[in-house]
Amino acid sequence: MKKVFVSAFIAMALFFANNAVAQVSHGGEPLFNRSMVKAGVPELSHPGIDNQRFLDEDLSAVKGAGPMRVGIMQDTRLDVVGEAKTVKDAAGTHYLMAVESENATFMSLHFSQFELPEGATVFFYDQSGDFFLGSFNASDVQEDGTFYTQAIPGSRVYIEYNVPEGQEPGSLVIDRVCHGYKDIFQTIAGNYQAAEESLKGAHGSAEGNCHINVVCPEGDDWRDQIRSVVAIAIYTNSAAYMCSGAVVNNTRQDKKPYILSAFHCQDLDETIQNFVCYFLYQTNTCDGYSGPGNKSVTGANIIAKYSYNGGSDFLLLRLRQSIPDSYKPYYAGWDRRSVQPTAGAGIHHPGGDYKKISFPSSVTRGSGSYNKFIITYWYTGNQNKGVTEEGSSGSPLFNADKRIVGQLYAGSSACDNMGGADLYGRFYSSWTGNNTDNGQLKKWLDPDDTGIETLDGLDYQADPVAIVSPQDAANDHSVCNLNVYPNPTTGIVHFDVDALGSANYKLFDLNGRCVKEGRTVLTATSQAINLGQQAKGSYVLQLFTAARTYTAIVIY
Repeated sequence: MKKVFVSAFIAMALFFANNAVAQVSHGGEPLFNRSMVKAGVPELSHPGIDNQRFLDEDLSAVKGAGPMRVGIMQDTRLDVVGEAKTVKDAAGTHYLMAVESENATFMSLHFSQFELPEGATVFFYDQSGDFFLGSFNASDVQEDGTFYTQAIPGSRVYIEYNVPEGQEPGSLVIDRVCHGYKDIFQTIAGNYQAAEESLKGAHGSAEGNCHINVVCPEGDDWRDQIRSVVAIAIYTNSAAYMCSGAVVNNTRQDKKPYILSAFHCQDLDETIQNFVCYFLYQTNTCDGYSGPGNKSVTGANIIAKYSYNGGSDFLLLRLRQSIPDSYKPYYAGWDRRSVQPTAGAGIHHPGGDYKKISFPSSVTRGSGSYNKFIITYWYTGNQNKGVTEEGSSGSPLFNADKRIVGQLYAGSSACDNMGGADLYGRFYSSWTGNNTDNGQLKKWLDPDDTGIETLDGLDYQADPVAIVSPQDAANDHSVCNLNVYPNPTTGIVHFDVDALGSANYKLFDLNGRCVKEGRTVLTATSQAINLGQQAKGSYVLQLFTAARTYTAIVIY
């Protein structure tokens, strides 16, 4: 059974009161969220939907048929400039409007037109005014001229559009409203009887209590990899869904915003209109009773995918904008070798809950019809180190070297079935996929065809340094020779280069396999690398500085 998000938009339940950091916004405070002025604004009302009908459909549906549905889209038409209440002052004109969908647990708005003049800003807030999103401006519009908001709690959303004096009003037109029918914001409302239930909704969040929050000490060795994992909201013309994935590095190390997830997360019977990826969706404390606001990026394109029907169930997205440094992203490394994987960690959002970390007791390659998958087994009973459950789909499996070797496809594990096994699509199988550009990872994650088999992760603060294959380095006269000593060496090599600061290095055997890689800091008094113990023979050493690439033959 495929792992899918049971409580899709529960990710957005971290928007506590006065939290406005959820989307790529530009700061500031709305002017009228606390004002009596909003009491008399025009309102576009929808009759709403029967929430229970859709909840019942979800409960009776065969799980594993795709990503979990959490909201229903309603067609509408609202010209904010033409229909809103206007308030004028010395700063300019302010347009105020409300949209309501009866009985909605949350709402999200889709703008078919989002044309803002210079200096104009938009805010969105709920009935109380405690929860708001923004400000947004003309730079937030998508390539096709549209704009999506994140989920806003309750059945009424207020729009505040501020246009500076002397500017034309532009155009803001809403054509669809997402009516949420799962109560993802119960954490804010405080509707639970017990504190330990405050993060477990009736139709979402983790069902089990064996999961480990990533901020707990168990996650200390995986802090970078934890920052790579994201939750993914999926919008179609008729509904809203959710899955998860991870930001991945590529051999150019240029911080291109690629997201690895699962094929079945987009396996829908209708066209996907948009994706929203959520970062830092995790608690502040190990006990899990508090959490920060998460951050998101709106808009992504499907770059490549490989079906679960004879394939490895991978999906590669590329965000339509760079990931802000304020999100502290980590571009996870990967291992595409066909070797027996080592047990590392799975990082995921079970049931749409806060980010968790799980440690498999063992992993093995599948065989027969499952030869494109990795099988993971988990610790049981008092040895519990976490499992997965519905909601963890698309989440990465890291090996002991902290590189991604697969993404979650399906499985039977859960807190009440710790002996169950899970299937992860093999990174090795996804690398060449179906041998087409849009059915493989190689085209996108190794665009220069370096041929390397493993790649470490990249921190958002690191300088981009492209990887060069040993063969290209040998043939490229722009690559500088590096004199190393002593040579032969027992492990530590010294050199003299005209460079200071951070540098990456890689050691390749003569078959082109990377056997050692790392990062060093070059100073005026220390220019050396410890390459460790290697088998006797010749190796190619590459040193990457901000200005150039150096290469040398090292003999053990």
